[in-house]
Amino acid sequence: MERYGELFNYIERNKPKYLDWASRLISQPSVSAHRSGLRECAELVAELCEEAGLRTSIHEVEGGGPVVLGYLNSEAHATLMFYNHYDVQPADPVEKWTTPPFSPTVRNEKLYGRGAADNKGNIAARLAALDALTAVLGEVPVNIKMLVEGGEEVGSPGLKEFVERERDRLFADGCIWEYGYRNRKGSPVVYLGVKGMLYVEVEAAGPGREVHSSWGAIVENPAWRLVQALNTIRTSDGRILLDGVYDEIDYSGEELLANLSLEDFDPPANLIPGKTGNLLKQLLLEPAVNINGLSSGYQGPGSKTIIPATASAKLDFRVVPKQDPEKIYRKLVETLRMRGFDDLKLRMLQSYPAARTNPDSFMAKLVADTAEQAYGVQPVVIPSGAASGPMYVITDILGVPCVSTGVGYHGSSVHGPDENIRIQDFVAGVKHMALVMLNFHRYMHLAE
Repeated sequence: MERYGELFNYIERNKPKYLDWASRLISQPSVSAHRSGLRECAELVAELCEEAGLRTSIHEVEGGGPVVLGYLNSEAHATLMFYNHYDVQPADPVEKWTTPPFSPTVRNEKLYGRGAADNKGNIAARLAALDALTAVLGEVPVNIKMLVEGGEEVGSPGLKEFVERERDRLFADGCIWEYGYRNRKGSPVVYLGVKGMLYVEVEAAGPGREVHSSWGAIVENPAWRLVQALNTIRTSDGRILLDGVYDEIDYSGEELLANLSLEDFDPPANLIPGKTGNLLKQLLLEPAVNINGLSSGYQGPGSKTIIPATASAKLDFRVVPKQDPEKIYRKLVETLRMRGFDDLKLRMLQSYPAARTNPDSFMAKLVADTAEQAYGVQPVVIPSGAASGPMYVITDILGVPCVSTGVGYHGSSVHGPDENIRIQDFVAGVKHMALVMLNFHRYMHLAE
């Protein structure tokens, strides 16, 4: 690491400046679920991109927040893209935050605020790396493109159409995806893919109005109807009960899991009872269905004896490569109909496929090797994360290898109260991105 001493020292000296960039982003609320603050945050992202030396443009997309594109043409024979998003999850429950979610605060060597880890800290780290390289070297040895959207947290509406329309402008040789973290052992985790998403709302209609529950012996209760239907699409140990859903699963990259265990990923304590087999393989490489929310009837204090007017549930299917989420939706509709639940109303809210990059690609090797140099420990490389994102617009539409890594850690509380990043991880993440840019052309050339 001695040959990177001047670069790393510059990053350390300018840590306050780069943390200020992250804080400025966190200070701007940009909740896509509420469609609040998106335009203002897009303009702030563009402003920071220009401070880091990029030329920028802002583009409207249908149904989502504006997309910010940033460019730096260094006349290199290689182009690196960064994908990020500036929208964040709602801060609820606000009362659980130690300090206000959109008032970034440093305490205990951590930066707190909504979006610190997902995804504003990563935007700042990538711009910081670009700024540092320019300052130390006088130039950046690779062409840079930044694609920063404002709708990832609500399914990236309009992004596919935008990428298809701007395919030529978005050409790149490789891409760094939005997120990543250090696990409990301190190893940076490098993801070679993400799962896709099918998000569905299911509704059971009842008597049209609330009815006294004394009629429960003979009047259909939509809440019972709904839970009975949901019970037919998943087993008690988590298997999806739709025909053919496990027929064409792509297990490529499974060898990367050989020396890892589920405990390396800090799992919650309440695992599914009776779950057997290779749990890490099931988590990362197989599909899953989850109930995200159930709503029906009276939920206030005390009691109210009624048959609810309606009942609804929101589900997500985490799909893997080779699975078509819209085909799974049609299979869900058909399965419920054949099991006697054709009265239920189903609505598809989100749908996009999974993505995965070959472990032998130059991007996988580049990001893993430079992570070890930046963090001082060997990274954990996995074929896919358990989470979802629209990475397919990069890998499938643009045909660009894409790898994900970032500045979070196992305690970042992503999507939860007191979201945070450790400052040491942020600085290491800046160094990592600088090394990726510095070595990009060499790794690409070696792979040719």
